[in-house]
Amino acid sequence: MHSMVSIDAVNKNDTVAQIARCSFDVHVLDIMGTLIIGGTLIMLRPDGILDLDYFASVLKKKQITYIQAVPSLLRTFFTFLTETRQLTQAIYLRSVCSSGEELLNETLFT
Repeated sequence: MHSMVSIDAVNKNDTVAQIARCSFDVHVLDIMGTLIIGGTLIMLRPDGILDLDYFASVLKKKQITYIQAVPSLLRTFFTFLTETRQLTQAIYLRSVCSSGEELLNETLFT
């Protein structure tokens, strides 16, 4: 978490959406890391990330500024926003981090 703060990927002014399930190690950073640095944590409803309309509405309503997810999820989500003309739902995003899979050039905004 110290590394993420030092490169300003996430900071105390961010509102973070907790995306990873508790079976993935990154959920510790999402939850504990956000609280340790003094950020705001938004917990999605169970399986909320699978409902892209819900997730998009939470991003805008809660003014989410930071998310971390695997590339395949980000690709699916941003494709959904583009195809449904809802890109403004992600207007507050300041930082998007990805890990856990290979990140291909065409992954985002294709």
